[in-house]
Amino acid sequence: MQAIRIHPSKTSAAFSPSNPAPSSALVLDSDIAIPSPRPGHILVRVHAATVTRDELSWPESYTEEFHIPGYDFAGVVADVHETDASAFQPGDEVFAFSDIEKGSAWAEYTTVAVKNVALKPKTLSFEEAATVPMCALTAWQALFVHSGLQEPDLTGNISPPNGRSVLITGASGAVGCYLVQLAAAAGLHVVAASSSNERNGDFLRSLGASEAVEYDEIIRIGRTFETIVDTVGGDPLSKSWAFVTDGGSIVTVDSSSFDFSNAAAPSGKEHVKKLFFILKPSGEQLRMVSKALDAGLLRTFVAHTFPLPEAKAAYEKASGRLDRRGKVVLTIP
Repeated sequence: MQAIRIHPSKTSAAFSPSNPAPSSALVLDSDIAIPSPRPGHILVRVHAATVTRDELSWPESYTEEFHIPGYDFAGVVADVHETDASAFQPGDEVFAFSDIEKGSAWAEYTTVAVKNVALKPKTLSFEEAATVPMCALTAWQALFVHSGLQEPDLTGNISPPNGRSVLITGASGAVGCYLVQLAAAAGLHVVAASSSNERNGDFLRSLGASEAVEYDEIIRIGRTFETIVDTVGGDPLSKSWAFVTDGGSIVTVDSSSFDFSNAAAPSGKEHVKKLFFILKPSGEQLRMVSKALDAGLLRTFVAHTFPLPEAKAAYEKASGRLDRRGKVVLTIP
């Protein structure tokens, strides 16, 4: 099979998170053996895989030489392990967020744990479906697992207003788009904050935001929230303490804020739940997301597509974009 692999450095120190590989290290290799599914796994013929910004700085990219990147993908089941009574059969169209230690989606074939897989939404193309798992699962877990909010009705009806408000920072980003849509579908009053209302305001309201504000406007609003979900860290996260009620929660998914939950809470906010988390793959939650997509409660966003041999250009596009709206996708016919 063909796959994109990270080739080791020939002229400098070994690549690592502190010395990440450049895009030129992404090489299309051929004649790679097609992997066989071990127990509890399936083999998928990949048709589309998402390119994630700065993935070459992740520790998981250097767990082995010639690592195959890629975590979000959509494709068709090619084989199941002979001892498994699998929920999936060859020919099923599926999508998944792969095992975090493994990746390996930038290839014609990949294996993935059955527990991480869901049937692809019928209303989406492979390219659209590939953009969903990482961002939508992160949003789902932030709202309905870690913030403890009620999940939405997935029959296609927006849940009635429940009187609760949520503040979402970085609302126009890849994860923020799903946070806004899922929170609105769950009946929450969504205050969506971004760096520019002129650029993002109409878009955020089209996703279901009740209000679209710039970060500096939050202070002017003078409101507090039981639930704040942050995707950007930095100043917006630091200032969130002023807007959360004591007993409420601040959840962040910004990787540079990994030590946020260890920081001391300001006076009067000692009962605030504060948490940084990294998403966990979940086929069960992905099935919920799939239902929401087929019910028309969620929209997906594909910014650019590239064929697999152009992975270098795709990665440069994904990592160099100032506008985070939409995802870059590799297509594998």
